[in-house]
Amino acid sequence: MEPNYCYQVPVVIGAGITGAAIAMLNPSVVVYDKGRNSGGRVSSKQGNDPSTFDFGATMFRDPMEVRWLGQETKYSILEIWKSESVSLQTKPIYSDAHFYPALGMSDLVSSMLGNVKPIQSHTLKKMERNDDHTWNLEFYNSATKQTDTICTHSVILTLPIPQILEIFHRSKEKSKLNRWIEFLNNYNDYRKTLVSYFYWDKWKPEWKSLSLDPDAKIPINTNLEPGSDWEYQSWESLKYPKEFHTGSALLVQFGALFSETHFEDWMDEKRNPNAKYKDYLIKGLQEKFNAPEPNLIWNHRWKYAQAQMPLLGREGALDLDSEAFENWKHLCKDTGFTILGDWLFGAKIERIIGGIYFLSHNDLL
Repeated sequence: MEPNYCYQVPVVIGAGITGAAIAMLNPSVVVYDKGRNSGGRVSSKQGNDPSTFDFGATMFRDPMEVRWLGQETKYSILEIWKSESVSLQTKPIYSDAHFYPALGMSDLVSSMLGNVKPIQSHTLKKMERNDDHTWNLEFYNSATKQTDTICTHSVILTLPIPQILEIFHRSKEKSKLNRWIEFLNNYNDYRKTLVSYFYWDKWKPEWKSLSLDPDAKIPINTNLEPGSDWEYQSWESLKYPKEFHTGSALLVQFGALFSETHFEDWMDEKRNPNAKYKDYLIKGLQEKFNAPEPNLIWNHRWKYAQAQMPLLGREGALDLDSEAFENWKHLCKDTGFTILGDWLFGAKIERIIGGIYFLSHNDLL
């Protein structure tokens, strides 16, 4: 693993919400990402007409709390962005504590990245110690079909744990990696989530029958049915009304059991639903919303949608007074690299951004 290039700044692996938050606070970092576009779970797409829709996270909450050294501190995500000169137009949705970017959730990531341009289409395959102070990182470049190797004194991994463990198992340097493998196995439980997006160019539901009001000052666009197949429903046409004059659009994130059961054959290579699922989806739309067949059905699947048992919890304040967090700190220091992500903070956007901000400003990152 002879490096082609050596960096004197930290190298961040992953251009999702965690990587973007790190880049916001330290614009000198270099970010590598395996995708063609940054964003990760915080992703938006252009549909017909064209119409924006979010197919990962659909909103965030402000503020969030951190508990450390017996004290609880509130952090405003909006104020953090303001203090870091992040230009991001947001609007309230669902309640006066929830927001979304007016240009789509992916704008949240790109705005935090700022002038940091991720090196895309690079999948980390191996990482090995070069000496006591540097790491060699070997990437597969899917654009050139070649291997690129770099070295750096500081590595920050933000990938889902299953992907990190694959990298570690392929790597020869085991003395430090094995300690991380043993630690991370405790949190290596991820939920799969199937997603469908439906677009109608000339149909809208009867909003009142869904307890939704498009003209409300703070519109409610979501419906949650915990444990059901159609678990989370987000009417994207209420979030982005200027793009919908005569039509409407709905995003559905399906429940855990349904997603696990139907994950493998959910869609074809063009993300269209396979025949049996198309029939199922059209029938479900008719039964739930009295909706005609949509003009477009677009399917997606998240293999690592969210960590099930994050170290700092899923709800409430981030608890940094825990023994597990102390163990994480010592592991980062002893091994010479850092691992962050939703397995640590939880899947909610505000917990990740606020958590990164707190760690950075208290010299814990």
